[in-house]
Amino acid sequence: MNHAKNNPVNKPGKEFDTSDVKVGQRESRNLDEYDNDDEPLIALAEGIGDSRAEYNAALAFMEEPVTIRISKSSEKKAPNVMQCWVNGKGAEQFVNGKWMVCGWLPVGVPVTTRRKYVEVLARAKFETVSTRVVKHEDHEENFADRTAGGKYPFSVLNDSNPRGVEWLSTIIQEQ
Repeated sequence: MNHAKNNPVNKPGKEFDTSDVKVGQRESRNLDEYDNDDEPLIALAEGIGDSRAEYNAALAFMEEPVTIRISKSSEKKAPNVMQCWVNGKGAEQFVNGKWMVCGWLPVGVPVTTRRKYVEVLARAKFETVSTRVVKHEDHEENFADRTAGGKYPFSVLNDSNPRGVEWLSTIIQEQ
């Protein structure tokens, strides 16, 4: 008998861990050639569609319930809840058969919330910036190297929408 087959490390199932998805990275920038006009000041919403029906479908999609578990942090005195807000409304949790507005989501335990709050967690990223100098015979070039990562890694325990995993992966991979 194969010991590893009979005693798997991970339980089989539909759990989707966001830390398994590569976070989108921005390219290094040559600071000597940097122009502030390269990046837009306002990011426009894409993919919502032109018709009222597509817009309403997108809104309904974002209101769907998703069960997640936010991973515990290894830092000292890490918070046991994460504040989460969308358009001034605090995160909603499905508790005892009804939706409750709390403004926070617990860490380390399964919680059912709406997809729009899951999106906030998925888009929360940190970015570290380091600089490097490349010396040439006649000049130097300065570069800014950026590395991004997910600020609040979490696992999706239940998402009844078949498009959910693809949608979430796309958000995490965005720069």
